Amino acid sequence: MKITGITIAGFGGVSGEVNIDLNADVVIVVGANGYGKTTICNAISWAISGRSSSTQGPRNLYSRSGTTTVELQTDFDGDDVLITRSLENPDETDSRKLRAPLRVRIQNETLRGGDAELWLRRNLAGSDTNEDFDTLAQSFVDSIYLKQESLREFLTGRQDTERFEAVASMVGAGRIREFADELQSHKRAWVRAVNMANSALDGDRAKLEDLSTSLSALETEITRANAAEVTARWRKWRDAVTTFGLLAANEVEGWELSEQSLIRLRAVLNQERSAVEQDEVSLLATRAELNVPLPEGPADSDLDRLEDQVANLGSQKTAIEREVLTLRVAVEQADAALRQAGSIREDLANMATILLRHVADNCAACGQEVDQDVYRRRLESLANETEDRTLREVADLQRKRLESLEALLSTLSLQLATASDRHRTALEQRASALAAKDYRERRLNEVLTTHQDDQQDLEGEQDHGIKRIDLELDRIASRKSQITQTLESGRQFDAAASLGSSKARRDRLEIESEALRDSLASSEQDIAARRHTNEVATELLEAVKADAETFVASRLTQLEPLLRQFYAAIDPHPTFRSVEIATRQFGGKHRLTPVLRDDELRVNVPEPGETLSTSQANALAVSLFLSFNLGFAPTHVKSLILDDPLQNLDDVHLLGLVDLLRKILPHRQLIVTTHDHAFASLLARKLRPVSEDFRTTYIRFTKWDRNGPGVEQWDVPAETNPMKLVPQ
Repeated sequence: MKITGITIAGFGGVSGEVNIDLNADVVIVVGANGYGKTTICNAISWAISGRSSSTQGPRNLYSRSGTTTVELQTDFDGDDVLITRSLENPDETDSRKLRAPLRVRIQNETLRGGDAELWLRRNLAGSDTNEDFDTLAQSFVDSIYLKQESLREFLTGRQDTERFEAVASMVGAGRIREFADELQSHKRAWVRAVNMANSALDGDRAKLEDLSTSLSALETEITRANAAEVTARWRKWRDAVTTFGLLAANEVEGWELSEQSLIRLRAVLNQERSAVEQDEVSLLATRAELNVPLPEGPADSDLDRLEDQVANLGSQKTAIEREVLTLRVAVEQADAALRQAGSIREDLANMATILLRHVADNCAACGQEVDQDVYRRRLESLANETEDRTLREVADLQRKRLESLEALLSTLSLQLATASDRHRTALEQRASALAAKDYRERRLNEVLTTHQDDQQDLEGEQDHGIKRIDLELDRIASRKSQITQTLESGRQFDAAASLGSSKARRDRLEIESEALRDSLASSEQDIAARRHTNEVATELLEAVKADAETFVASRLTQLEPLLRQFYAAIDPHPTFRSVEIATRQFGGKHRLTPVLRDDELRVNVPEPGETLSTSQANALAVSLFLSFNLGFAPTHVKSLILDDPLQNLDDVHLLGLVDLLRKILPHRQLIVTTHDHAFASLLARKLRPVSEDFRTTYIRFTKWDRNGPGVEQWDVPAETNPMKLVPQ
């Protein structure tokens, strides 16, 4: 495959559309950083693999059409093939969801989607292959496209396991590694499933162990239940139950040891124990009541005194009330006489005031002859007189007497109420004391009547009643203890009494154990088979890994002469002039490390990236890449893309690189990008055409703006007078 041209629209640094002629043996692309040189390389990579190195996707932010399309013109063994990719969903913001299906046009036939990938996969690999398209396409791109950022990363940025994976993919062992990884993943899932299945049987194993323990205990119980001594103990225990007087001896004489007989005797004992406990509770409650002191009522003398006090105060109150009523009438009469006298006085004062205006020798009212001075004084006396002092004094005395009696009446009423309350309270206390005493006597009689024995009759005596209750409580406690001991002793017959059910349970447990044992054996046999399968898978995995390592190592061995030749052509280090690629397996993973050697002193450098300078490390990385391209790429692949390989290379290493490129020129189409115009001129001079069928084209990026880059292209003229070496 040879790249002959490319059309870029809305991709990377190209907002519009750019057509670039790449149908040359050497393509030199020069321009300042950021002008879009790398866009050409990335567009070639995207058209083939569909992968973009940008996290934002391949779209150009200033694209006027809103579309992203790359058309890659190629030559496959004389056939013009157009490889096209276009974004189907350019508005998608998540780059992981972008869809850019592949289209391939061969002559007049167009293939799409899976058919296009199948055709391209076969032609990139050079033969039929089962390797998936994404892996093969990316491996192909990695083998022809050297990115500047991947130079030193290969030596220092990547782990040795990552280097092995990359090289394995280049040499065609990528599918084997993928198969090994997939097999490893399935193997781990298989182991987890087997372990989970084995853990799931732990419950059945524990259950089987519990069943075995239960069967052993049942066998022991059945053996013990058949002993003659058990029957003798049963009859003795049965007779002991009759001593409580609950069952007649002749009634239980025929009761042999059985589950039914044991249940009936226990029921009688439990019933009696419940009755005894109830009597105990009743007696304890009665005893607690007797221990509470009875309320004491007031003495008879106190009641008589209170009663006399109430009667005396009542008599005094009655007498005072009668006197108060009499005084109230007298006060009212005095007030009435005082009002009447006041009215008469007021009339006389008014008349005297009028007559004072007409004082003469004769009275103006009756006409009698009067002494004017005496008459005037008399009238003035009548006009100025206020009230009858005698009547007022009598009324005031009566009112004061009334107020005094009313105060006394109020005091007597309060004293009478207080005395009455005390008398009523005393009567209530006396009634309560008599009722409590009567209730205690009745309660004591009831208890003593219920629990009669041969003791002396002590009714009516509280202290003796308490002693009697204590004696009864002791008797009840003793009986309850005997019943409890008898019940506990009867537990020894549980197994023997349930002999029939124990045998049936034993048979059920034996059937269940046998079924569980067979199920466990089958499951464990299946787990053993699965573990054997895992062992086989482990052996297969190790064999696949070993084959992958052997295959990669053999390809690397074939590659080493070419690598040494390229490394020697650049000659980056004065002492470490020999290089090889070492592979090893450690921790279950394959690892690859470039190793530099000083053959004279036999000094090895297993990590060149940590020893070499940046320029020397880049020179080594370029040697590795070129050897991988020429040694691993399919023989029909004719293109080699170098993106700005000049960075960090000094002049000596640069000249060595140019000489190396000139040596591989007969085998590869070279597409080289650089920001250095001097380097571009050097390439144009060193790689200029020397024959008519050789073409070197020069592409210069002159600017970049929102409309995209400015591009100029011309062919480098051929050498008209090539130098020839003439033997002497």
